[in-house]
Amino acid sequence: MTPPGESGHEHVFEVLEGPDITDEHLKTCAKLFSENYGIWAPDAPFPLKPGARVRMSPAKLRQECFSESRNTLIVRCSAQGEHIGHAVVTKWRYKEGSVGWVTQLVVHGHYRRRHIATTMLRQLKGYPWIDDVTIMGIASSHPAACNSVVNLFNGDMRHVDLEFITQHAEGIVACAPVTFLKNAPLGSAFHGVPGGSYSANTGFFVDHAEPLQILQSYVEEDKWPFGELPNGYEFLVLVPVPRA
Repeated sequence: MTPPGESGHEHVFEVLEGPDITDEHLKTCAKLFSENYGIWAPDAPFPLKPGARVRMSPAKLRQECFSESRNTLIVRCSAQGEHIGHAVVTKWRYKEGSVGWVTQLVVHGHYRRRHIATTMLRQLKGYPWIDDVTIMGIASSHPAACNSVVNLFNGDMRHVDLEFITQHAEGIVACAPVTFLKNAPLGSAFHGVPGGSYSANTGFFVDHAEPLQILQSYVEEDKWPFGELPNGYEFLVLVPVPRA
């Protein structure tokens, strides 16, 4: 475990490296996810239960969100000793470098809209894990999570490089070691549909009611370039990692 990376007011951030991530850490993260992430959509297929909370066990968290342990980090945020948020990030080889992927990003419901997700991801800047990473990405149904990745390197949702995403999406998805992303069919924008969806069919039927409310605020501010989101899909966001 590394020492706390950054603190401000009541929030403390720390980075856990793969070999130091214990079963207890996974249990804490899985509990926060299961209690705060979302509910299954009305059209979620059997055996999922529409309206029930999306849950994840510690074992499933490791299985679905990690690649090799040495390539995986968990960035945690705590407040007064309570675990209130985390980002699971992993990476794999892609072309001349590596692609870094946010496989899970969740903040306790009482602490949202405080830039905690973005601050967690910014702990990666200057951290050795990111030295060979040339692209950061996320697949998420939540606009705020997408925005956090765009903001990681002080990007702007109004100036996202959609051509860059189109150029790399297929290759990154094809070589992904995480099961939910590997070979996921890409959304309509990647097939040349004007105004189409920059997304991937990950088969994640989380309810879109809350994300759509947030999405509307982005649309009204002309800050949403990724189109609409079909059921079972997640927005696919890629940003280049700048080098000094």
